Order: sequence, then C-alpha cells, then structure tokens
Amino acid sequence: MNDLEKVVPFYEGLFQTKATRFNYWSKGLDIAAIGDFLLVSGTDEALAKVRDSAICFLVEDIHAYKTWLLDNGAVIRQDITKDFSGYSMIVEQPDGTVVEYVEHSHSY
Repeated sequence: MNDLEKVVPFYEGLFQTKATRFNYWSKGLDIAAIGDFLLVSGTDEALAKVRDSAICFLVEDIHAYKTWLLDNGAVIRQDITKDFSGYSMIVEQPDGTVVEYVEHSHSY
C-alpha cells in the first residue's frame, strides 16, 4: 500500500473507529493502527522488506502468541525483536500465510 490517505477513511468506516497514525522513519514506513489491524504504507523499496506479510496483527502479549503459535504448527520467520513502538515477530501460519504480530509498548 503506497498511500494511507486514500485507504484509512474506508477502514475507519468499516471498523467504526479512528486510526492511530505513526511513522517508522528509520524503515521508511507510515503506519495506521485501526482496531487490531495495522495498515502499512511506504515506497516500493521500504515495503519490499514487509511485503511477504499478508496481515499485520496487533496483540497484547506477543510472547503468549509465540508460544501458542509454535504449539499449533506455525514457524517463526523472524523472532521477537524490539522496535520503536514495542515488539514484533513474523510468523508463517500452518496454511502458509505470513503474518507480522506487533505488541505496542504504549511508550512511543
């Protein structure tokens, strides 16, 4: 997705909630959190690093999700890493879908 300005209003209407917007400048990404979903925008080069992720899912306890996912056949592609907003990991679900899980620290 290259332009959040065009898509955020649609998702705000769909989920009946306002988006929280923030920029991940070190990676060249613009992000909108709407409910438990994250919409990510940036240049083609910046998005290439996250393009494999079909979904970005906001969770309360990333460590609990990691345990559950491993116990249920998922493969961790990128283990839990700390970034400016909290923690993230990239997981391949048993059906092959690649999902980024993000836990915000609420300190950004």
